Amino acid sequence: MAWKNVSKGVRYREHESRKHNKRPDRYYMLTYKRAGKTVNEALGWASDGFTQADAEDLMETLRKNWRSGTRAQSLREMREYEADKRDQSVAARKEQERKDIPLADYWATAYLPHAQRTKKDASWGKEEQHFRVWLDPNFGSLPLTKFGMPQWDSLMRTLHKAGLSQRSREYISGTLRRILRHAQDRGLPVVVPTGKQIGATAPRNNRRQRVLTPAEKEQLLSALVERDVNAWRVAQFAMLTGCRLSEALRLRWAHVDLVAASVQFVNTKNKDTRSVPLAQPLMEMLKDVRGKAFSPDAPVFTNSLSKAWTAVPEAFKVVVRILGFNEGRAALDRVSFHTLRHTVATELAGDLDIRSLMDFMGWRHVAMAARYIHANKEAQKAAVNLLERRLHPSEGKLLEFKKDRVS
Repeated sequence: MAWKNVSKGVRYREHESRKHNKRPDRYYMLTYKRAGKTVNEALGWASDGFTQADAEDLMETLRKNWRSGTRAQSLREMREYEADKRDQSVAARKEQERKDIPLADYWATAYLPHAQRTKKDASWGKEEQHFRVWLDPNFGSLPLTKFGMPQWDSLMRTLHKAGLSQRSREYISGTLRRILRHAQDRGLPVVVPTGKQIGATAPRNNRRQRVLTPAEKEQLLSALVERDVNAWRVAQFAMLTGCRLSEALRLRWAHVDLVAASVQFVNTKNKDTRSVPLAQPLMEMLKDVRGKAFSPDAPVFTNSLSKAWTAVPEAFKVVVRILGFNEGRAALDRVSFHTLRHTVATELAGDLDIRSLMDFMGWRHVAMAARYIHANKEAQKAAVNLLERRLHPSEGKLLEFKKDRVS
């Protein structure tokens, strides 16, 4: 079809068969001269929403731009400008959505996958527990960028009212601080306060003092075997190996050697691997538990549902409460599962040299061993008596010494 001029710079052609608003569909075109050349720029079909008025308005806008020498100088540039505005608007909206992401969404889509890739199971598992129990219920819907001191104060009040220890408050708030720091490292405008600012610094002294007596150990094991034999196995194992709870719960049959009577703890808290000999009672217990058919990847210790333990056996806590081990005791003097490891270290300190003790317990530094080793009061008294004898010579020598001084 031939082009028809309808106004200066605007023309159209009609479709041979298609109708729009009871007349042939029209295709509009802008035609003008710039720098001595004729420029043709297609606008579009009337059926797509373009009208003659639209074409004339665009043509008038271009003339104003030519006279001022600013903004778009062609329809193509106008379209590019509008596309850039749309892209910028979309980018701004996405950036705002990124900044407004709630804590729960950021945890699920960004932080948790990162933690699972870079941390040990026990580490990110503890963070998951902190998030599920304390952070999500209170702040899950709050955008990360809205976390300020009022929210931190609210969290610390909640943890304090729940009766959590200073160390627990430090750990839980530390999980939130790591989430926010992860977001900060990725460009989100969040503020991460220090532990001192929110009142979540580490306690000056969190060294546990409690050591089980032989009678208490016997009471504990006797009560456990009656209540839950599976929990009893874990406790007895800890009492005879000095292992951490996490090491016992993650232990797999592939790391138990019943021929060499030893067990290997891999990927421990300090990322070292150590081997510990097995006492005869443990050998008998493990042989009985393992049976003939077992998988090397299967957990050694399981609960009544044949599932791997993920926390302190509930029976252990119940028995400790029934036996009254913690009645009237201060926080650091209370019995926990870690008390078993503390007790083992204390008992072995009298028989092993410091290097052997560190190897057995899995410590890298002497300072760490010192936290678990309690002073031998009798040995100290004997040492003081020795100093006294060395300080005072025999009676005869003392008299001779005095005469020499007088003369």
